[in-house]
Amino acid sequence: MVKIIIIRTSGDLENAVKTLNRMKKRLPKMTIRAMKRWGRILEKDIKNSAKNAGISPFSGTLTSTGIRYEQGENSKVGRLIMRQYGIYLDSMRPHFVSIKASRTRLLSWAKVARSDYVRMGANLVEQRKIKSFSMYVRPHPFIASGYRKARSKLRPVIKRAARSAIQSS
Repeated sequence: MVKIIIIRTSGDLENAVKTLNRMKKRLPKMTIRAMKRWGRILEKDIKNSAKNAGISPFSGTLTSTGIRYEQGENSKVGRLIMRQYGIYLDSMRPHFVSIKASRTRLLSWAKVARSDYVRMGANLVEQRKIKSFSMYVRPHPFIASGYRKARSKLRPVIKRAARSAIQSS
């Protein structure tokens, strides 16, 4: 990452100044490219964190298209866009949920749940033997852990981009 410039005469001094100015001009593009790379890493880490937190495909498209990173072509500002229910899953208060036949997505999830109690109740609701049953749900905190994993990768991405910008000048 260190570039050594040897200065011998006044002509070399002008060349050194020109080289430094070229590097200075490349820095904005370098930061934009580095932020785009890191944004893809952030998106991937948060999606993996959501999977590790136990969020299944039954809860929607969160792990496929529900989380995405967007940045303009010449913008230094990037945005991580997440569906609203992903934020709710991350930070909701523990509460009871009523599983009924009218809640088709919740019922289909309950039919393949890990708990025998939940699967049995879902089958009874589907067979119309009971009208509904309730279960206690807790949050699935995943946003902070995904960001923490991606944040540690930011410095190497910026160093790599700076190294390539300096070497190309």
